[in-house]
Amino acid sequence: MANEFFTKSQAGIESTPGTPVAAAKILVGQAMVISTDTKLTFPEEQFGVRARSRRAIAYERMWMGTRVINECGFQNLLLPLLTGIKGSVAGAEQTSSQHDYLHTFTPSMTAAAGLNAPQAFTLQLGDDEQAWRVPYCHTDRITLKGSMAQDGGAAPVTMEQGIFGRYIEENAFTGSLSPEASTPMNAKLSRLFLNTAWASVGTTEVTDALVDWTLEIIPNLHPRFRGAAANYFNNVAEGIFDVTLALTLESLLRDELLASQQAGDLQVIQLAVNGPQIGTGDTHNLTVNLSGQWEDVTPRASSERGDNLATLAFHPTWDITASKMLEIFLTTDQSGF
Repeated sequence: MANEFFTKSQAGIESTPGTPVAAAKILVGQAMVISTDTKLTFPEEQFGVRARSRRAIAYERMWMGTRVINECGFQNLLLPLLTGIKGSVAGAEQTSSQHDYLHTFTPSMTAAAGLNAPQAFTLQLGDDEQAWRVPYCHTDRITLKGSMAQDGGAAPVTMEQGIFGRYIEENAFTGSLSPEASTPMNAKLSRLFLNTAWASVGTTEVTDALVDWTLEIIPNLHPRFRGAAANYFNNVAEGIFDVTLALTLESLLRDELLASQQAGDLQVIQLAVNGPQIGTGDTHNLTVNLSGQWEDVTPRASSERGDNLATLAFHPTWDITASKMLEIFLTTDQSGF
């Protein structure tokens, strides 16, 4: 009988997109649900009995799933960023022999479609009784959430990674693998910077104000179904980037930011999460820079133990002057997945 404690998920980057590979690492987080890749159609017909249909048809196949990490580490961001935002990003070592690699995930918004070339990966799912394989997987959503515990307790950063793949089939686990490294991200070490131009991004910090935040990146990677010899998708295309950032603040800035929202002023935001030092080199860090406008500002949306809190929704937009909208920098001790 299959045992819950032997349940796991594994992954490996595909050298040739669409060609399954052995897994390289056991994935951190909750093991993913093993679901079908097929939506059956049941035609309603008239065939002389009191039943709506008498047959089922399988037209196309595509597997979809969600990976959840309740205590996300910096290294765990590599797979979703490489396979959803921009592929073949090699980390540059910042300090000699310290393995403090800086990865820059800044997708081109102006290049021809496909040039960001997010990588594909093979996913393995299962337990001690049966393993399954999903090739040609990509990331179509990355959601990060951080909340500062008000009782001195845990303040993890959580991650959800939306995944789609070509199909699911019975297979076998790649053996003798180690789990991903996972240096925990601490939401308490989140920092927020607000400026009005890209030239000054990250210089003006909003101190002692950030209560929680949610960042969602939807790169709009999508499968392309075209006529072919097989009933699964042929390739993957890149679409328009959608990004949202929701914040809860306790700050006198709430009135100023409401005025900014009413005026539609450009804001350039930096959200940074710091981590421990890597050897004697740089520190683990995630930095996300965004330009846009406040879509909604509610100066007194809720309260926490008598403190009034404001909620803000940021809508990223393309800044024509700087030709930018989104930058992502990740420093960690892994040069790649």
